[in-house]
Amino acid sequence: MAILAAVDGDEEPDRAVTVGEDLAEAYGDELVVVHVLPQEEFEKRDEVRRGERYTVENGQHDAEATARTVVKASTDRPGPVVTRGRVGDVVEELLSEAERVDAKYLVVGGRKRTPVGKALFGSTTQSVLLSSDVPVVAVMDE
Repeated sequence: MAILAAVDGDEEPDRAVTVGEDLAEAYGDELVVVHVLPQEEFEKRDEVRRGERYTVENGQHDAEATARTVVKASTDRPGPVVTRGRVGDVVEELLSEAERVDAKYLVVGGRKRTPVGKALFGSTTQSVLLSSDVPVVAVMDE
């Protein structure tokens, strides 16, 4: 089994990684960190390249590089971390990856919002919470 931590494309420290790392250490599981390049962003990158096709493989490679950058910015603890990159619908890809790695937990991040918005998670986090077959740990930015 594995702990799956999902990170966004900010390439900054992400609490989902550190919480995922804590869970992986506590349960003796592998930590897998994934970034999903949204389909819309993939299509924009393809348009910008003009002449050369921006393939799904290119998108997966770029998404995995983002995951690696976030991991490096988030932790300095030694320990194996597997990074993955996916392209497509973020919720669908996260849930598929959780199934592929046989995730014990799926760790996702959230952002603080206005007082009214604090009662609700972001739409991606909310969709994952409602659709996941595995327990979801939602962490908020500090």
